[in-house]
Amino acid sequence: MIQFGSMSITLMVGALYGVLFATLLALSKHNRVANRFLAALLIVIAMRLFPFIIGYAGFYDAYPWLSFTPDDASLAIGPLLYFYVKTLTAPHQKLRLRDALHFVPAIIQFGYYCVVFPFPLSVKNAWHTSFHAPYVMPAEIALTLISLAIYWWIALRHYRGYQSWLNENVSDREEHHIDWVRNFLIALGITLVFWIALTAWRTFVSPLNYFELFPFYLWLQILAYYLGTEGYRNAAHRYPAWIEPSASPAIDPYVGVKTAPEAISIIDKKSSSAQTNRDWSTLAISLSSQLDTSQEWRNPELTLASLARKIGTNTSDLSRTINDGLGMNFNEFINRKRVESVKQTLAERSSQNLLEIALAAGFSSKASFNRSFKLYCGLTPTEFKEKLESERIKS
Repeated sequence: MIQFGSMSITLMVGALYGVLFATLLALSKHNRVANRFLAALLIVIAMRLFPFIIGYAGFYDAYPWLSFTPDDASLAIGPLLYFYVKTLTAPHQKLRLRDALHFVPAIIQFGYYCVVFPFPLSVKNAWHTSFHAPYVMPAEIALTLISLAIYWWIALRHYRGYQSWLNENVSDREEHHIDWVRNFLIALGITLVFWIALTAWRTFVSPLNYFELFPFYLWLQILAYYLGTEGYRNAAHRYPAWIEPSASPAIDPYVGVKTAPEAISIIDKKSSSAQTNRDWSTLAISLSSQLDTSQEWRNPELTLASLARKIGTNTSDLSRTINDGLGMNFNEFINRKRVESVKQTLAERSSQNLLEIALAAGFSSKASFNRSFKLYCGLTPTEFKEKLESERIKS
């Protein structure tokens, strides 16, 4: 008898939620490639929930021929999570044909169920007993866990590399903490640990029946809720494109196209970046002085590439000038100048409010201003302003 109880309804709501947000993500006009990878991941999770939704409702008892329904493509979870993170942070890099090879195991896995499903029930039962249960299922689970672990680690390294790259290439680093990507990886990491623990228990401690597996699939339902909601909430965020520094004309991570350097030059663009006898400290002092005059740092979207174009050099030399000459990264270099500008304006008793002063200095939001000011000043903007007022009263 078919009856939808609390377990089947709970999982069904989660699966439908995942499908709904997968549709919304697939139709999103922003970060289109990345959001479609996330949409596909939500569909794979919903597919994984499907046999338990109908199983808890009694479908397999009423219609045993439903065994081997093509509803599993778990081997796609790892590649999908990796390509989502990669395309979100490097949207300018086009996918290559060989990237499709990452999904071949999942295609074979799904194809296997498509081939077996149409066979008569007696044949499927015999196949399940003699081959599927003892050989295919253990191999399938092991490969899925190994695949997920490998791609999760690669995605984590990519995420960490991107965080470092932001420090070296954009001045609005605080606007791109990419907490969502970090939390996305944490959620998938928890799933991996849960899955490994469940598999180890079933293998070495005690088998678990269909209903005892419910907690894991309840977690998958929660995962679908989280990925769908947060993924869609962050679907339109514009991440700077991860572009490696080079000795060629600069490529702006916000624009993604090469542009010829302008005439103004602080670093001799005729000298090869391979030269090792440059006085980076002197170049850094010259660079800092020029920026104090031009105040390029007031541009909230200033990047290493756009500044390199402005002074007529390449990103590799400019990055080394800042790192070796000043002992700091590009983001710190620019935001220290912005913080000093705010401090100077406050010291002059400006009638502007804090946010107006911050925006004029080049900060793109109140949150990024507060974080940077506290980091480089040791006080919040309000605390610093109160300190100035207190010193004025004493004097």
